[in-house]
Amino acid sequence: MNQLERIRRQHVKIMHHKMWCVMGPVVAMGRTEVRDDIPTACTDGVNKIYGEKFVAKLTDEELRFVILHEATHVAYTQLDVWRHLFEEDRKLANVAADLFVNLSLVDTDAGEGFIRMPEVGIPPDDKYRGWSVGKIYEDLKQNPPPDKGGNGSGDGQGFDEHDTSGAEGRSSSESQALVDEVGRLLRQGEIVRQQRSRDGAGKTPGVIDALLNPKVNWREALRDFIQELCGGREESSWRKVNRRYISNDVLMPSMVGYRMGELVVAIDTSGSCFGTGIMTRFVSELAGVIEQVNPERVRVLYWDTAVSGDQVFENGQFAVANVKPTGGGGTRVDVVFDYLREKRISPQAVVVLTDGDVGNEWGRSDWPTLWAVLGKNRAPYGVTLNIEE
Repeated sequence: MNQLERIRRQHVKIMHHKMWCVMGPVVAMGRTEVRDDIPTACTDGVNKIYGEKFVAKLTDEELRFVILHEATHVAYTQLDVWRHLFEEDRKLANVAADLFVNLSLVDTDAGEGFIRMPEVGIPPDDKYRGWSVGKIYEDLKQNPPPDKGGNGSGDGQGFDEHDTSGAEGRSSSESQALVDEVGRLLRQGEIVRQQRSRDGAGKTPGVIDALLNPKVNWREALRDFIQELCGGREESSWRKVNRRYISNDVLMPSMVGYRMGELVVAIDTSGSCFGTGIMTRFVSELAGVIEQVNPERVRVLYWDTAVSGDQVFENGQFAVANVKPTGGGGTRVDVVFDYLREKRISPQAVVVLTDGDVGNEWGRSDWPTLWAVLGKNRAPYGVTLNIEE
């Protein structure tokens, strides 16, 4: 097979991997090309281009690393977010961006071996773990990296090029639209990853954890989650081929939309959370979103050390005035998911409002789960939204 076919085959393997499938929609985003005038690989923040001779020398594991390397640049919209750094010192910004990406990928793979970094490129440096591209860049200004003669692309020591011309041509509104689109694709990938998992999806891959759990306006994030996941049920159908993957010579079914079935809202009514003002505001905001989505059923569970109440609202008739919370005891969130399994309730998604004071006992969810946590705690799986006053 030619090198473009090799790349497309690795795209499919990434899309079907138990963890890396979260990056599938971003990998498929934009245009993928193989050219002989590209020494290694390149992205303009949307599209990905690969050098034919470079790809031919890579093993499948190395090729998957390069594909995910380019996709991570796109996922973090680095060419737009850090445009000013590339304008100030293109070479140093390239190094900083690659240090961030390579360390993130290696840490996320955690020795599994699905990806392997090629010999070219900038080796991960533990010093920069948890650092942003901007912070790495400032450190490199004080401690310039040795010049290895343009190893890789010629833009410093990286094995790829960063074509900033596309980002430079985008207006602020166009850059924000790109950020929003990438965020939407990542949420789609995370939903797929959770649905494929049999053990509650486990921990969100580190390379995108910060993207899925940012410090954002919780009202906007709650609305995005419900509308993205619950605006309508989707089922695959071969009656129409999914056009997103045709360019990769991959035939996959399209998703056919249906009205959402059941949404479960599990409200922590333990003593530290019960009756707080933020709880009232959260439920009010949730009611507004549900009114727009109009699911067939909203099931509200009240829980502390057990599920003490179960209210069902049909056809989206969820209102703050009708909510009748009960409880006031301790906190054991695992009882929520045990209750759903015992009662054979199969919602499309679960939204949990809690103070997060559950120790390490977060239970096991079999459904896409949004954690609305009062405070700074974060759940080990699902999407965490930290609610603050």
